[in-house]
Amino acid sequence: MKYFLNIFFLLVFCEAYTQNNASFSSADGKVFKVLEKGKSFNTVPQAHVLIEKIMKDTLRVELEFENKKKFPVTLYFLEQGVSCRNKEFNYKVEFDDVNLKLTFIGVYDIVPLPALLVPKKPIVDTSQKYKNKLFGHFFEMKDGKPVYFNNKPKQGNCVNPMPKEYLDYTALLISKAEVAEHKYVIVENVCRNNCYTVEQLSALLKYIDFEIEKLKLVRTAYKGLTDPANKKDLEKSFRLESAKNELNDFLKTADQSKITSNTLCTKSASQLLVDNYVQKLGTYSNDAERYEVFKKGYSDLCYSVDQVKQVLAKFIHDREKLDAARLLYFYCVEKDTYSKVVDVFSYNQTASELNDFIEKQR
Repeated sequence: MKYFLNIFFLLVFCEAYTQNNASFSSADGKVFKVLEKGKSFNTVPQAHVLIEKIMKDTLRVELEFENKKKFPVTLYFLEQGVSCRNKEFNYKVEFDDVNLKLTFIGVYDIVPLPALLVPKKPIVDTSQKYKNKLFGHFFEMKDGKPVYFNNKPKQGNCVNPMPKEYLDYTALLISKAEVAEHKYVIVENVCRNNCYTVEQLSALLKYIDFEIEKLKLVRTAYKGLTDPANKKDLEKSFRLESAKNELNDFLKTADQSKITSNTLCTKSASQLLVDNYVQKLGTYSNDAERYEVFKKGYSDLCYSVDQVKQVLAKFIHDREKLDAARLLYFYCVEKDTYSKVVDVFSYNQTASELNDFIEKQR
């Protein structure tokens, strides 16, 4: 019995003393798997992979990308050359389809999240009375009424930019965000519900780490600019030359773009036209190429909900399905039943994100 107790306490001690985390983040949104001895830490390729509770000072893994290229990597969990514990080692992953560049970007203490403080339910239930009907709109209570941080006009183009106080409130929300994904959601909500200058949009883009996410936000936010004549200044928010080229390609046609919530679709296209378009998407071998072709042709048609699902079914990953579903919403003639589109997703989280998006458009 004494022998088993000694083994038990030794295992507990080792776990408490040596465990660390390793975090891999793609610089350009390319997805990958992390494998050790042929076993994958993430079954689905992802742009961000977190490996937890590593019990060794040295870890030998492989990074495998969608084109099946693999790269062996050796990681050393040392701080100033000394073994450490309860640390997260962060690495930036850059892959140009041929070569891998893995850059160490820092080590941080693993700080557990505090337990949630749940107040007692009040005697008078006020939750329904003060429920925020406009999901994603920031508000504060004044004299028992919600005052929304939302200066976008219900009709017409943006003329007046949001006040500085809105940017200050955004900074406060960002400071409380735990991960990059939460920061993106906050900035996206600000852009969808307000008007702003190019300078204000540039300030919002500073909260976003990845260039591909910044490009997505510019496409979403462009129609909210009050001074589109200064759109060229948005180039200063990007570092990579490829991202700047993509931005400029978008800006060349942005003023004539059909990507708008006011798109008038009253009748869906013939099934033959949609079938031909879907067949064209199916000729591409991966979602990245398929999505680029999709963006160039989707706005030429109007769709029923079933036709939208038919288009989305050609994509493999939920990430591209969600991005495409958001764009197709504005060209769907059955917006009242658009939530049925979530049937094509593999994960409940993605379905929830689309439903949140639909709610914001109403």
